[in-house]
Amino acid sequence: MAVHREMEPCGLMWTASPPEHTLDAVPIDQLQRDIERHRLVLLRGLDAPSADEMLMFCGKLGGIHRWEFGAINELEPTAEPQDYLYTHEGVPFHWDGAFVEKPPRYIFFHCQTAPPPGCGGETLFCDTIRLLQHTSEEERARWTEITITYNTPRGVYRGGAPVQSMLAEHPVTGESVLRYAEPVEDINPVTLEIQGLPEDEHEPLQQRMRELLYDPNYCLSHEWQGGDLVVADNHALLHGRNAFRQSVPRQLQRINIL
Repeated sequence: MAVHREMEPCGLMWTASPPEHTLDAVPIDQLQRDIERHRLVLLRGLDAPSADEMLMFCGKLGGIHRWEFGAINELEPTAEPQDYLYTHEGVPFHWDGAFVEKPPRYIFFHCQTAPPPGCGGETLFCDTIRLLQHTSEEERARWTEITITYNTPRGVYRGGAPVQSMLAEHPVTGESVLRYAEPVEDINPVTLEIQGLPEDEHEPLQQRMRELLYDPNYCLSHEWQGGDLVVADNHALLHGRNAFRQSVPRQLQRINIL
């Protein structure tokens, strides 16, 4: 099906080789094994899939989350955005599903239009399993005592005040994962109420998280190319976006797979 190349600090790139150059040719069992090991798989060289082809493919990986507007989220900057996802600003690190009943297992991305190189808009993926493996036992022990309430007004994708332990167990592999979302100071702001830590240590914790999450030893900065397809482990990874350096187009399609 493809030539494989490991990415750093996480991820595996599959480059399609003819004649197997359609999404339907991707071996699902192998894909899942590679995601479990590498956290995400980048597929390149495939024919652009239709909406039906994407949904059929994602359905092989699990149930599909359907929003009020449908299963496919069209992500691109708009003139009057209703959420910060549709701006040219950066998107803080988070995991999908904090404000819904069941977080997705995978996130599927299709890049229809990539911004020109060097214009920003890269998607960031932080491998929290690797991060925790390189964190001291003392620091991890402190984090096990912490829970965070995430407060945000009701919006298109989120709303409410879910409470999340800072460390959790990956539901498939059993590995320790970090569940942390950075505060949002934009459209649909998100504030954090930290429990299990003295108040004077709240700000240092957030600074420490920013230091670790953006560390290139754990953070993949993916510069999109047109046609890229990515399937990412939403339990192992946190994701975000670099701000755009110019007002340029970028069109991604995203599907959440339960």
